[in-house]
Amino acid sequence: MNGGYKGAMEASAEGAKAAGGQTIGVTTDEFPDSVKNPFIDEEKRIPHWHGRLQYLIQQADGYVVLDGGTGTLVECVTLLEMTQKGFLKKPTVILGAKMRELLDFLKNFPEIKVAHPVMTADTPEKAIQCLKQNLF
Repeated sequence: MNGGYKGAMEASAEGAKAAGGQTIGVTTDEFPDSVKNPFIDEEKRIPHWHGRLQYLIQQADGYVVLDGGTGTLVECVTLLEMTQKGFLKKPTVILGAKMRELLDFLKNFPEIKVAHPVMTADTPEKAIQCLKQNLF
């Protein structure tokens, strides 16, 4: 499951399909000109972007954060906040190099605690390993 659009979302859906998986794209009515990518089997359309974010967080068993734009930044910081506050105990793996740099920067603030199950990985294989170790 991912946001269902282009870029990394399309690439991950394509990879999941190639491995025999089923894909869910969570899109929003607030991006009316955006359409789901061709590798999405099931589209879950949410009226507002903040509801889309909430749905993605609630429905997933774990998260892999890649580099991206401001939407990815909001998603990542939301996961960090929910984990820090104890609202979320699902594993989060930061894979994107820029997002890992951001995480390292945030660790400099005493008010920000980056707690388990937030992890970093240098490769997709290590990200999968982190998820497997913390999901099962």
